[in-house]
Amino acid sequence: MIADDVQDLLESLAVAVGRGMSVDDLEGRVVAHSAHHGEVDPVRAQAILSRSVPAEVGAWQEAHGVAATRDPVRVPRNPELGMAARLCVPLLHQDRRVGYLWIIEGPGPLNPQEQDRAVRDAAAIAALLDDGGSSHTLSQLLTGEIGVRRAAGVLGEGPLRVLALRGDPDGLREAVGAELARIRRPPAFTILDRHAVLLLNRGEDAAALGERLAARTRAGAGVSAPHPGLESAVRAHEEALAAARAAAAEPALRPVARWPDLGVYRLLTEPIAGQSGPAGGPLDALREHPALLATLETYLDSGGDAQETARLLHLHRTSLYYRLTRIEHLAGRNLKNGTHRLELHLALKLGRWNAV
Repeated sequence: MIADDVQDLLESLAVAVGRGMSVDDLEGRVVAHSAHHGEVDPVRAQAILSRSVPAEVGAWQEAHGVAATRDPVRVPRNPELGMAARLCVPLLHQDRRVGYLWIIEGPGPLNPQEQDRAVRDAAAIAALLDDGGSSHTLSQLLTGEIGVRRAAGVLGEGPLRVLALRGDPDGLREAVGAELARIRRPPAFTILDRHAVLLLNRGEDAAALGERLAARTRAGAGVSAPHPGLESAVRAHEEALAAARAAAAEPALRPVARWPDLGVYRLLTEPIAGQSGPAGGPLDALREHPALLATLETYLDSGGDAQETARLLHLHRTSLYYRLTRIEHLAGRNLKNGTHRLELHLALKLGRWNAV
């Protein structure tokens, strides 16, 4: 088990350098601790008992740059807190911060060889804690199991988009994994509810990556709008899922549908629109007339341009007007009325949406 492997590494390092030590996650919770070696101060004893670091201790540590450092940093003693001097080694895996290794140095620091050993073992511990990548953290963030602060240490911060593909989970995992293996610093990736979900927050070209993945998976891809940070990752995820569904529903949006460009399909994601299905409403009387439905959709997609509609359908203008008159009669709607046209157009697109 991962926890056992972390504990074994920690104990081995503690014996080698003769110091007590612990591993904390990004929120200051004690993940593992060694047996007592060397000095034991009140802060260490309390942290082991409570499995957490007191807020004032965390503030002292952060004041010395531990939250941002990528290299070992020494935190001086603080008699008022009952805290001996410590060496903090950040736990980094594939440029993601997953926690901290704390070594009580007491009256004397580690020598260079001991510190090099600590850095090497810290890298191994980080790889174990990172669960083989960031998939677990991304999944937990999007499902609300962890907060943004904790996820940020692993996933990074800054502007982001979310990319989603819809399909068989096993096929998606294999295809996306193969594509990401070609990338030096692959984005965070997980599988959630029949979707492959990728967090793009390192300046990736979302359209290009989406096209490559769509080609591999033979599925339409969806990309969210840009968002400022992880605080809106859940919203970006919802947008990407809707865009992927729109790509599956509407061939014209493939291979990569972008949330800002979905047009009428954005409206269909709203709960009020989702309550009405393809049956019921203004299209009922037209369902037995496929040619009329096709004519209506082409006409509305063309912005009510009769000449363009006749060209696309290879119809004489007179035949088109005859069909439009029949559509108005059967649907009970006036195609010169903007509200009626929107209702009919939405009903047609909702039918496509619910068919996939």
